[in-house]
This record gives sequence, C-alpha cells and structure tokens, in this order.
Amino acid sequence: MTEHGEEWLLVDFDTPEALAEIVSDALWSLGVVAIEEMESSEGRVLLRTSLGVDASAGTAAIVDRFRGVTATPVSVPASVADTWRKFAVPTHVVDDVWIVPQWSPQPIGRCILVEPFDTFGLGNHPTTVLTLRAALSVASSGDLALDLGSGSGVLSVALAKLADCEVDAHDIASQGEHALLHNAGLNGCSSLVRWLPSVDTSSAGHYRLVMANILAPVLRQLSGDIQAVTERGGTIVLSGIREEQVPGVVEHFGECEVVAVDTLEGWAGVTLRRN
Repeated sequence: MTEHGEEWLLVDFDTPEALAEIVSDALWSLGVVAIEEMESSEGRVLLRTSLGVDASAGTAAIVDRFRGVTATPVSVPASVADTWRKFAVPTHVVDDVWIVPQWSPQPIGRCILVEPFDTFGLGNHPTTVLTLRAALSVASSGDLALDLGSGSGVLSVALAKLADCEVDAHDIASQGEHALLHNAGLNGCSSLVRWLPSVDTSSAGHYRLVMANILAPVLRQLSGDIQAVTERGGTIVLSGIREEQVPGVVEHFGECEVVAVDTLEGWAGVTLRRN
C-alpha cells in the first residue's frame, strides 16, 4: 500500500460475480498482501487491494485481461488499511524452511524474514512457495540466478541465504529495489543480491537458474527472453500459473524440456531444463 498523507492508496476492482475468484487469484499472483471482498451492485463483487506506489501496470493487466472488470483508485485511513498485519503468520515452504513476516515470532527452523512494505507479497502465496521449493531443489552454491518479477525480493533473498547463490532481481515496479535491499539486509545476505533496473536479453544466456513467478499471459509473452538469458543446461522455474494453464505456457518454451510439475491449491510450479 502507498502512503498518501495519512491515507493509503488502494484500488477497487468492480468485478462480475462469476469472475471474482479468478480475478482474486490474478491479484494474488501480482503480489498483493490482502484483498477485501465487498458487495457491489447485483451480480457484481468489489475487490479492494493495493498495487503499490505505481498501480497503473498492475491495474491495466487486470482490466485488460478480464472483460467487464473496472478499476477505481480509492484512499482509506492508514489505521484501517494496515490491520492485515495483525493476522500475518509464518508460511511453511519445505523441510525446515519458513517465510516469516518481520514482526512475527519465528518458528524453529531456517527462517526468511520479509517486510513487504504494504506493496508486495509476504511470500505466503502458493506460487511463491512452489517457486522456492523448486529452486531450492536444484540450486547449488555459487550459481548465478535471476529472479524475474521479484516483488519484495523474498525468492532472491531465500536463494542467497539458503543456497549461497548470487541473485539478480528485477521487477517492473521500481520500488522493488528498496524492498529487495531491505529484506536482503534483514537476512544477512546483501552481498549476494543485486537489483537490475532492466534485464539484458541481447547476450548469450548466463544464468544457471531463472525464477519467473508471473501471470501466465506474461510468461507466454516473455518466454523467448526467459530462455535467452538461461544458459544451456540451466533451469527455469515458472509459476503464477493455474494447473489448467500449464500446457498453454509450456508450449511457448520450445527450447526446454519439462523436468517436474508441482501443484498447490490449484496453482502449478513448472521446472524446465534448457536444452
């Protein structure tokens, strides 16, 4: 959420009732930390959330994708908008790995602390869990990785802290740089993560591992670039995909073979190896 004086800037998505669940899923995939569902007119639902300092790209992605959805910016008192923090809890990833809100008690195990700055996800969405599970299963110390659509930087930080990887991170939201560097500092791995204002796809692939937790239409659009930056024999982990969307996404990654598909709560994480 974005502070605006004593208020937070949110976005209301007025949605046909039949589309409310899938629009909510799309918003979660964009990294929102909370969605409030309210009654609208008959047959419609109002979904209120935050898309950060510059909400234009995320808002356009939803409105352009879903016919009949309209978006309206709205400001609410910060004291009201910030109540979600009281209900945030640690998220189990795999084995003894946890993603933990900075202000929450830490469970026993290896904990990745995250401060979302009311803008990006806490790392508790199934797509984040799936991406991190897959990445940790293939990452080795010293690997150079790319986190595409990094949000709060939780995946970058986790890979650096837990697998001793060097990680470049990029997000279309420029304020992601502050979130990434803050969370890297929280977890003692600042020397291993780097913010990229843009990703150079003109040179031969040099990333051993690429993580892309983005919506399916964007994965299809960026498939050529994602493959181009991945070294031969390297691994690509895709998420932000509903189970039924997997074939339609994978077919755009013709330079790769499918290594594994994992699912969680209707979402999928796909591990590919570039040939």
